[in-house]
Amino acid sequence: MNEEDIELKEYLSKMNCRGCYNCCPLNNPICGRSKIFIDEAIEKYKNIQKK
Repeated sequence: MNEEDIELKEYLSKMNCRGCYNCCPLNNPICGRSKIFIDEAIEKYKNIQKK
């Protein structure tokens, strides 16, 4: 893993999925419902990195 991947994983660990009652961290989801939330978070992360 490179430094950017590690930073992204840490960023995702601070966010929770809203797809079901488990509220898993986005870096370690239990179900497949989290994919849309992960994609949104990654897009937001990329936009932050551009600035």
